Amino acid sequence: MDALPSHLEYQNRRVLLKYHRAQTGERHHPPNALSSLEEVLKRGARAVEFDIGLTLDGVYVMLHDPHLERETTGVGPVRLATHTEIQRLHLRGSHERVATLAEAVRAVLEATGPVKIQVDLKETVPLSEEEADWLYQSLRPLLEKPEIEVVVGSLADWNLRTLHRVAPELPLGFDPAYYLDAPVGEILRLPVRVNAYGYLDDHPLGYRKVLPAPRYLADRLEAVSYQVPAAREFYLRKEFVLRALEDGFNPIEFLHRLHPGVTVDVWTLDAEEEGAREKLLRLLRAGVDQITSNTPVQLARLFATASP
Repeated sequence: MDALPSHLEYQNRRVLLKYHRAQTGERHHPPNALSSLEEVLKRGARAVEFDIGLTLDGVYVMLHDPHLERETTGVGPVRLATHTEIQRLHLRGSHERVATLAEAVRAVLEATGPVKIQVDLKETVPLSEEEADWLYQSLRPLLEKPEIEVVVGSLADWNLRTLHRVAPELPLGFDPAYYLDAPVGEILRLPVRVNAYGYLDDHPLGYRKVLPAPRYLADRLEAVSYQVPAAREFYLRKEFVLRALEDGFNPIEFLHRLHPGVTVDVWTLDAEEEGAREKLLRLLRAGVDQITSNTPVQLARLFATASP
């Protein structure tokens, strides 16, 4: 198979392409499948994300959702199923079983060349320190390899803080979408209220428009960014970034100034969505460091045809 694009070259900057759920966009394997992870690593991806949840008996497995229905042939919460029960299931559209984090770690250790692995912790139930240590111990073999960069990302800032207490050396990434985001579609999620500025934000500062939008956004983004003091990466939904840019505020540039050296990732931009080329160029102009995509191969092709 052909080598995979690892980044986009834009104005003398390398913007990483992150393979969301280890997907290329070519539909060779199910999302979060061990076979998918092995393929993208073998073909030279340099930034790969996969998701993990926690079973009833404390095994971390490669799943995105808190429930089994969408991704597997099972039903019910992942947290209420044992690893043995989950092993009997298949990923939808395949005969492949659900992989464990331990299996994913072994696959990454066999990869050649430098790679960044984002382990996206989907667990929102507060982790015990023991559960946090299980995760850390599982990832330690990767942390010991200089050519492998590991980041544990999550929306659950409380679990990231627990991880930091247990393993201060573990690199962390924070997605602040539970606190500040843009409304997207009709899905009910946190935050539950669209405020006076048009953002999803339950904070009192957004009850009325008493500040210019850029000042409001700066105050709120500063506040939420410090909820995980050790964060090395920030993950921002593309709709939030694009809306903020329209309001005269660049959240990517702001986080770079506020937290020098951090990586700002924007998720999830796919090549087939309406206006993808223009969205991509706007994010590149705004200074994005990394772009998460389910279709990174096609996104790289789209970039090759885009005007600067």
